[in-house]
Amino acid sequence: MLQPLQTKFLNVMKTIFPDYPQLFVDWNMDINHLMSGQDDYQPSQTLKAFFVILDSLVKDYGLKFEDMEQWVDDYIEEIRNFVLPYIQIIGEENSAPSPKSNNREVINALLNQNFAESGSALLFHKLRETISKNEFDIATEIPTARIAERALEATAQVRAENDYLMMKSNVAIEQWKNLTSQAITSMDDLTADIFDIVSILWMQQATHKDQMIHFHTDDALNLRRLQGRKEDLDGYQMSYRKKERDDIMKRLAALTTIWIRIEKENLRFINEDQGDFEEIGQVQFNPLFLVDSVTVAYRGDNPIGIYECSIRPGELLANFLYGSQRSSGLLALKTLEYHPIKQKYHKRLSRYLSWQWRIRQKSADYLRAYHIGGDKGLLKVMDLDVNPRYGSRIREQFEEILDTLQQDGIIKGWSYKETTLEKQIEQERNWFANTWLKARVQIIPPTEITGMGDDQDLILIEDQDYDTENFLTMLKGMTDRETGATKEMVEEKQVSPETINKERTDRGLSILEAAKEMGISHSTLSRYERNLIKRPYTVSLEKMKEWLNAK
Repeated sequence: MLQPLQTKFLNVMKTIFPDYPQLFVDWNMDINHLMSGQDDYQPSQTLKAFFVILDSLVKDYGLKFEDMEQWVDDYIEEIRNFVLPYIQIIGEENSAPSPKSNNREVINALLNQNFAESGSALLFHKLRETISKNEFDIATEIPTARIAERALEATAQVRAENDYLMMKSNVAIEQWKNLTSQAITSMDDLTADIFDIVSILWMQQATHKDQMIHFHTDDALNLRRLQGRKEDLDGYQMSYRKKERDDIMKRLAALTTIWIRIEKENLRFINEDQGDFEEIGQVQFNPLFLVDSVTVAYRGDNPIGIYECSIRPGELLANFLYGSQRSSGLLALKTLEYHPIKQKYHKRLSRYLSWQWRIRQKSADYLRAYHIGGDKGLLKVMDLDVNPRYGSRIREQFEEILDTLQQDGIIKGWSYKETTLEKQIEQERNWFANTWLKARVQIIPPTEITGMGDDQDLILIEDQDYDTENFLTMLKGMTDRETGATKEMVEEKQVSPETINKERTDRGLSILEAAKEMGISHSTLSRYERNLIKRPYTVSLEKMKEWLNAK
């Protein structure tokens, strides 16, 4: 009965979305995966939205799911209004901005918006995280950081020499080594900011991978919205204080000392749009950024940092920031404004969410909850202390960070996923380790990220806890009913909450009586019929199946 079901379902889809033929292809594939028994398969967010609105209509108006062909015409507008935002989210790609003529034009434009396009590839994110937390091992001859995440294995090193920089004299070479020899001490959240700023400015202006852009210390200070002592006619700030400039110059110099290498034999750049990949050979150590025409600032005979220079991403990084393999997302520019010491946790969480939202964009799975504790939890992301002795203070700090991100428009809102969390905490002595660290938070992205003015539809999907099992139950329920209606087709009945309930009702049995006949507990049967058991024990399923098909 699978084929008639799919035909019926997809015909309904064509009636509602005749202007989106790609949905037919996507949903047909999703249904095939769902019906094949892949328990961990997650259908597209568009199909999820479609199921959710249909289920809502069925419950609100007393309709029958299997009769959708008869009633769907009456609710086309309501269904389309619910599903269309998801189609638009997935269909919209981050188009590359038209290159600006110079940094000042780019910066003035960026200062009038809340988010900017930045790198979002896994390597980009992990490098930035490594820099912000200074995860380089100084016990090695060359400070080294190992990056291992999913399929990515990479090595980053801090090197004083720069073979790519054309030095004119031995004196210049020695000056450069003096400038970069202490770079390891400048790896922090402000250096991660410069990493983002240079990447943003280059992505805005580059017309090819090898293009250099001009970068001035004041560019970073303007994007961090620090007030200069002078202002140009176009609003660009100038005449910054010595310490403010020194901080940026040191970090820019530190950034130019980082070299990276992919450890895998081959590196695949995945093209998400076309579903294919380009494979390149093993990459040797490659500078993170290439610089030239460097102006070094001195105080007396001591070099302070890079005042201005020409700069571009190295060969490896450029692959992720330009062209068909480019991977980019939106970073809240407020992230750059946060104080690199007093608000470093705000910065780290904001960067992480930017990366996560880009990952979740394809399926619009924005509201999947985040764990607080654990190796992948938000506390680990921020590198925030988890000492139980300071449980109340840590929780208060965590909530304050989220509140600040909400006030600053980086997130739209947040809440704990567990609704009874407060009550549990009040009742438990060791609440920090036993309850709070195991809890989850749901973080709502801003409109700029989701493209949706109203997040109620997103919330509906998450709050109802619709998952693969729900959708499979709906589809199987339709299949079972159609099987019963097709008298000429003799087919073994499949176990589902609907078929069990219908058969029990048809036989006039109570739950207690039916459970006794099956040889299972009445509580198990009751919970199964009410869809409270997602994956019953195999023995129980076999007993229900035998009872269901008994002659």
